[in-house]
Amino acid sequence: MVYNMNMKNITRLSIALILVIVVILVGLWIRLRPSPDPAARPGWELVWRDEFDGETLDPANWTFDIGGHGWGNNELQAYTDRPENVRVEDGLLIIEARAEPFVRRNYTSGRIKTQGLYAWTYGRFEARMQLPYGNGIWPAFWMLGADITETPWPACGEIDIMEYIGRQPNRIHGTVHGPGYSGSGGVGHYTTVSDVSETFHVYAVEWEPEEIRWYVDDVQYFRITPESVRGTWVYDHPFFLLINLAVGGEWPGPPDDTTVFPQFLKVDYLRVYQRPDMVEATTERGVMHLGDVVVTAQENADGTWQAVTVVIVVDADGNPVADTRVVGGWVGAIRRGETEGLTDANGVITLHSEPSERRGEVTFCVTNVTRAGFTYDKEANARNCDKITVE
Repeated sequence: MVYNMNMKNITRLSIALILVIVVILVGLWIRLRPSPDPAARPGWELVWRDEFDGETLDPANWTFDIGGHGWGNNELQAYTDRPENVRVEDGLLIIEARAEPFVRRNYTSGRIKTQGLYAWTYGRFEARMQLPYGNGIWPAFWMLGADITETPWPACGEIDIMEYIGRQPNRIHGTVHGPGYSGSGGVGHYTTVSDVSETFHVYAVEWEPEEIRWYVDDVQYFRITPESVRGTWVYDHPFFLLINLAVGGEWPGPPDDTTVFPQFLKVDYLRVYQRPDMVEATTERGVMHLGDVVVTAQENADGTWQAVTVVIVVDADGNPVADTRVVGGWVGAIRRGETEGLTDANGVITLHSEPSERRGEVTFCVTNVTRAGFTYDKEANARNCDKITVE
């Protein structure tokens, strides 16, 4: 009898011990298993992202548009690359519009893009953002055809994923611009969102062959096909991303006495997805460097002259590297002119200084070279600068 009782107790203890071990193992498995990526989206493959988790804007992902010439819309701001206007802070991209004098403008802001670094044909493009507010304020998340340097706007195509103007505080607009339907004739629609300046929302398009759809927080509000536009459908080639915060312009109008500055466009993340059967390769393609930098002088009929710089970019085998963004600067008798652009199919870009009557020594130096999938090997450059003296 005592023997049987002991066996029963041992059996109970064994079962309890097994249950404890199972509970511990399940707990460990739950803790140690990989957490699902919050960016995962059924039916789509994530091909590019920027979560803005670093300390500064990643130059491998973004370049700046700089200047204050109105940008084709009579905008009032000057775009800069200063941290006062564009920065990464607490896991957010911050684009700040400020009321301040700057190079003959009274406002400053920021505009960044993936041009020359990344471009995609088809996919889902989304950003989680909190928008600024006020009359004359105009944030935008949009795309341009990557062939814009060879095929000027609007023939290159434009896809406006999200546009918002402060005088319409509850409307989010989605639009396309192309040949025969550009500017105020763009094809678009809007949806109403009541709290865009108080909280974050996800703004997206899903772009597939012969169809583009617009979403806010995964709710579709607009769709177009080739039959929707009054001209040519130009959405079948690579486009790059842009995000900016404009002040004033023909559409939003100028700021007024009710507009508060500074204003902030806050971006939590940007993500690009593609269907598994349409994923474009983004693997490393090699190493590139400057094959040469040559400055020459061009005499003009009006008695002025200007410097002309030719930059050649090649890979490790000496082959030309097209669509590479080259950035540089002028020093000397002429200090202004074209300072950046993309190389052509021959790996060549030609940059002109402004015409000048003042003669002397002019130098052009390349400061940066970027292209998606390539590493820039500065040590392999033939040279970074060249100069010419004009008497």
